[in-house]
Amino acid sequence: MIDHLEIAQSGYFYQRKRRLSNEAINRLFTTIRAQARRPSQNLFRVDRVVLDDARYSAICFSHERDVAFLAPEAEAVERVYGYVLIVEHGPYIAVFKSGLDLPSAFKTAHLGKVANERIECAIARQDAVFQKLRLRNMSISPLALRSKSLEARDLENAVATSSASRFIPQAYSVRREDGVYSATPTTGRISLRADRVGVEATVAWAIQISELLQADGGAVAGFIRNFARAIELTALPSHVRPTFVGIDTMGLADALFNADNGVRLIREGANGVEELLQPEAEAVLAALEPAFPVVRRRRVLEVRAEDGVTPIARLRIGATRIGLRKLDVPQIAGISVEKRSQPLGEDANAVSLSRYLDRENLFTILFSDLALAYIDGALFRDEALAGGGTALLARLQADPSLVHTTSEKGDFAVGQVEFAQDCVFRSVVDTIADGDDVLLCDDLGDEWADFIGVSTHSSPTMISFYHAKHGNQSLSASAFHESVGQAIKNLGRMGLPADMLPHKLAGWANRYRNNGVQTDIARMIRGGTPQQISEKLDAVRVAPDALRRVFIVTSSLSRAQVEGVLADVVQGTAPSPHFVQLYWLLMSYFSACVEMGAQGYVVCRP
Repeated sequence: MIDHLEIAQSGYFYQRKRRLSNEAINRLFTTIRAQARRPSQNLFRVDRVVLDDARYSAICFSHERDVAFLAPEAEAVERVYGYVLIVEHGPYIAVFKSGLDLPSAFKTAHLGKVANERIECAIARQDAVFQKLRLRNMSISPLALRSKSLEARDLENAVATSSASRFIPQAYSVRREDGVYSATPTTGRISLRADRVGVEATVAWAIQISELLQADGGAVAGFIRNFARAIELTALPSHVRPTFVGIDTMGLADALFNADNGVRLIREGANGVEELLQPEAEAVLAALEPAFPVVRRRRVLEVRAEDGVTPIARLRIGATRIGLRKLDVPQIAGISVEKRSQPLGEDANAVSLSRYLDRENLFTILFSDLALAYIDGALFRDEALAGGGTALLARLQADPSLVHTTSEKGDFAVGQVEFAQDCVFRSVVDTIADGDDVLLCDDLGDEWADFIGVSTHSSPTMISFYHAKHGNQSLSASAFHESVGQAIKNLGRMGLPADMLPHKLAGWANRYRNNGVQTDIARMIRGGTPQQISEKLDAVRVAPDALRRVFIVTSSLSRAQVEGVLADVVQGTAPSPHFVQLYWLLMSYFSACVEMGAQGYVVCRP
């Protein structure tokens, strides 16, 4: 019956950890059948048949599963056929499957991840034209754009790569002379757009891909090199240490709520195994949301809670992956993960949530080397940071007036007509936004920014949002979270939506009121009459070349201090964990601005 097999040329390729044997294949197929509900007789089964330079094994049978759109009380099941085809060639193993899955124990014992650069050399060759690309942001900030997908006939001619180094290629589709290939390096999946073929042609294709993966020195397409580059863990310098761990809660949420063949969270209840309801699952996700600091104690890399004191996990850096071991957050105690395709509580491969996060690589690690991040089970380097953080420094603007500020807004009194001296708001009005011929105070209420500036005399015209904060001088990220969050949240308002402007103009026509004090400070600080300001806003809103800028104005940061830390990094001195978090938070902010067609800056002390 195996002669009737017709499948797509699409499989998962793995680095072989341990040589397969007849006994290992027999044990695998026995386990696959044992995990299935009411399996039928095998439609076919073959064990390690030799074909050319490869061996292949396959099994196919039908089994029962729940109907996805019916509640368990319906007691309705459907019978489906599934198959697994395993091809062994050289140091690689290819797996083709549908309706059945490999046990996790078999994967752990025999299958390892193929290095990303190997897949790039095999698929994203120099002659490849990229047509689809799915990208993942290197940042662990929940405020940053997590991922994006691009599609065009030729992406190299359609995509700006100004912030490309902040993103990791998770999957791509390329057109080559020998066909259209797709690859997902994170899972090892490689596909060829072609007609379905039988087992012999599938084995021949698996051999072909395996040989491409083995080849050394292949040239990779220049386009893919614009993005963050994967490097081997063995290349991690001994002096570089992990600083923060972030759980990929969005990836976990996708598996829980969106994936077709997803998972569920379960625990032991008073009446047996019970599934966590959505509000309970959301609470688990919220508990895993923070960035957790990493501290080295003797030879142990200890992950700690937000308080920086309580140990909650350990990191183990191996030759091929980093393990997140013994994650112990109170909100996940006693919670396990099982497949939704199995009846509640009957998944033989159910594991604790802690183990699931580790096994599925649902975490990101930052390092004292600011250019590195461990994401999706691989180590990546942002090559744009090799020059010592010039991208960050280019977006830090020094303003001397911020040295003397003592508050964000100052005090208020009845009849007051200007913001107080030595406050950040006054610095924005007097110096930082002095080039804007229209300046509006939008503080409080439905706030888009503390100040909105428009420059109609410049070429091109400019729209500027200013977010002001005051604080003691520090290199901590905590002072920036609120400002960055506000800035990113309002990027969509930078187009000055026409349907919102009448309401905003009515509010700007009023005098400024704060802390219960009605002042005489005009919200329309510059720009003429309300009618003139309205006309200028309409003009710049529809200008095709309008430049959009976002400024976080803060007295808590010194450009010289940041420059000094980055200079020390170039000389080999590791920055503090707090600076690492600050760096990634700001880079996430700059990247988010670019994604929305704006330019982000921080105005700070000299």
